[in-house]
Amino acid sequence: MGQLDIKRTELKFLITYEEYRKLSNQLSLLMNLDSHANSTTRDYFISSVYFDDLYQSRVGEKADGIEYHQKFRLRSYGPGDVRLEYKTKVGNLTGKESIWVTEELSTALIERNFDILYQHIDSPLIADIVTRMKLDDLHPEVVIDYSREAYTYPEGDVRITFDKEIVAYQYGNDALFARKVHEPGYMILEVKYTEFIPEVIRKVVFSHKYQVSSFSKYYMGWIILFN
Repeated sequence: MGQLDIKRTELKFLITYEEYRKLSNQLSLLMNLDSHANSTTRDYFISSVYFDDLYQSRVGEKADGIEYHQKFRLRSYGPGDVRLEYKTKVGNLTGKESIWVTEELSTALIERNFDILYQHIDSPLIADIVTRMKLDDLHPEVVIDYSREAYTYPEGDVRITFDKEIVAYQYGNDALFARKVHEPGYMILEVKYTEFIPEVIRKVVFSHKYQVSSFSKYYMGWIILFN
């Protein structure tokens, strides 16, 4: 299982469906559709299990306006396509470590099966999450599901995503109890790049006056479920 370390700038905007349709059509002529996407619908389904500790520290970081955020999550793009991710964020700068995990290992992480987890302790990411499970009672807290339409551009390592129909439910509950975490008629636009945004992409995206957002899927999901 290989490990990635990605550091990039991440900008978020709250946009309407009308704004989405216009921008999506423009980007589809300039950028590459993500390899996960359905060629007809142009999107794909993502399900993420977010972990938090006994004190809901990840929620507290956001609520208290702390500049530095961190989170563990298991993210699935479909059967047999699961990653364990550790994401950090300082302002608009993000870092992410990620490893592919087997079904056995993802189940062990969710169930906190230390007998199996210790067999993979040579992975720094597994070692880190196991330590936090032991010290801070890190456990699966909330599931976030949504549909994503994503475009990539090699120059500048640019990735632009539209996240739609975002819902949350408490881990252990059925998805039938899921609740929407954003206003009807809106979605989240994310603009991510490692180096820079090429001028041709910048002109298309930033010619529109979108509403800047600090939207956190996990934080908003938790607030809606537990407040």
